[in-house]
Amino acid sequence: MKTVKGFAVTFGCDPEFFFSKDGKVIGSEKVLPKEGIEYQTSSEKVPSNGTVASEKGIIIRDGVQAELNPRANTCRANLGNEIAYCFGELYRRLKLPENKGVEINFAQQVEVPKDEFDSLSNDSKRLGCMPSFNAYDEHASIPAGAGASLSRCAGGHLHLSPVKGIESAERVKEVLKDWRRLVPMLDLIVGNTCVLIDRDAGNIIRRKTYGRAGEFRKPHYGIEYRTLSNFWLGNYLLMSLVTGLARQAVSICASSNENDDIAKRFMDAVNIDDVKNAINNNDYELARKNFKKIKPLLRKYCQDEDKFPLSRATLSEFEFFVSRKLSYWFKENPLEHWANLDEAHDIGFENFLMTTVRNQLKIVIGK
Repeated sequence: MKTVKGFAVTFGCDPEFFFSKDGKVIGSEKVLPKEGIEYQTSSEKVPSNGTVASEKGIIIRDGVQAELNPRANTCRANLGNEIAYCFGELYRRLKLPENKGVEINFAQQVEVPKDEFDSLSNDSKRLGCMPSFNAYDEHASIPAGAGASLSRCAGGHLHLSPVKGIESAERVKEVLKDWRRLVPMLDLIVGNTCVLIDRDAGNIIRRKTYGRAGEFRKPHYGIEYRTLSNFWLGNYLLMSLVTGLARQAVSICASSNENDDIAKRFMDAVNIDDVKNAINNNDYELARKNFKKIKPLLRKYCQDEDKFPLSRATLSEFEFFVSRKLSYWFKENPLEHWANLDEAHDIGFENFLMTTVRNQLKIVIGK
């Protein structure tokens, strides 16, 4: 029986967050310079067993929100180290006297006080910077433009590209170009699964504007999946999960061929309208039904627990994980967590399932 092979992917992201001062949301221009903050990752933070795409990362303004642009990497742990260094830099800057009372706000959706909004530049009032597209409607375009809304949301977009110089790069490149096939698979494996985890009602509000099922961009390097919120900034393990799920979706497509179309088996197991509705309405029960339909296929075809968050070896642990709210598993303040993350290797999501979650599950079932 053919199983899904783990294909290497270069991961990038541009997650957003907010700043607050004395409990009220403020524009990122009140904290960050116009050119942003470049940071150089230390050799201690990023070991040499991964490949980075550029020499520096940057923290920038993105309207009211702030945005992280960490260096892309072939290794999830190295990308996690990048984000940790990013937040470590911000953590230090917020300790400066001129930033007294300023905090990082990881909310998915906020209301900007009108007096604060009125005080911002036109650039900060703007909603979005580039249009995006939808896989289910080739004529649809989610536009960018000015907006007077005081409601602002934070996305957690994922960027995927081939790993240059390796044998499988051409196959991954083919998969990333075929967005009609890949984006629905990302919705099924990443988007629907994250509904089980990210239960914030702000998702429903956000997806009235952007981040609906099937939303993507086609940058020159590969594909940008734009459906997720910033929920995975809450902990490195969540970042490890979502990037691992994205690689799993790519790997399912890349492992498929005319003789054994594994990707088609996955998509035929569900009604894609149910997947879209689960994502767009943040419907936990519908997402759970969708997940149960692909569970036998995950058990059959995804057997490498070291590469895939959803594998034969960890499905029971994963279902126990999603049966509890995130606050059950992650109690640490997100900024403190990232600022104090010394090294992300060997503590990824799969390891978390096979240790912490498995031990908790044994206690619950009395073994």
